[in-house]
Amino acid sequence: MTQANPGGDADDPHLAALNELLRAPWGERNDKDDQLRAPTPDWERWKRVRFWGVQHFTGFRYGNDHHVMAVVFVQPAEGQPVDSRSCLRRFEAWGHGKVQSYDVKLSPMRTRRREFRGEPMWVKSVDGYVDLGASREYFSGAFAGYPHVYEDACLIYAVAVPWRGHEALAKRLRDRWVLEGFGRMRPLTEEMPVRR
Repeated sequence: MTQANPGGDADDPHLAALNELLRAPWGERNDKDDQLRAPTPDWERWKRVRFWGVQHFTGFRYGNDHHVMAVVFVQPAEGQPVDSRSCLRRFEAWGHGKVQSYDVKLSPMRTRRREFRGEPMWVKSVDGYVDLGASREYFSGAFAGYPHVYEDACLIYAVAVPWRGHEALAKRLRDRWVLEGFGRMRPLTEEMPVRR
């Protein structure tokens, strides 16, 4: 098992990678300038990457085959509230056009209340698919809006898990972030981080 191939030489490397993420302890991956640390299980095998076509602060992939993708967004609040619900609403409004332009189909979202630093943090979970030429890629995802991390910006952390024949496992792994992971985010600055 390597960073490039965390599924190793298993008959089904995606299945092996998802199972590894379900049992591995939580760790953290940082952005290039160490302004925040995002929770990831099996943290040493995640690679920091840029995702084309989506403006984001930092991103990570698990394996060259993108067994799981995790993305951190920092969006200026422009004088609007920075509580969890407000940040999620703005993120969804911003993301709506992106989802439509890539012709992504989503199930109705489910909302769950968690806590972050003693304040309510709202997390949304969704399933969906995107058509990629002759194939259809199903996935499960979730994203959290963090309350009052920065005075003038919203922090959002999102994760997407492709199914690739393992729907139940992908959903369990997504739910691991919802129940255990999102609350482990560690911002390291009080000011809005800036990608350099």
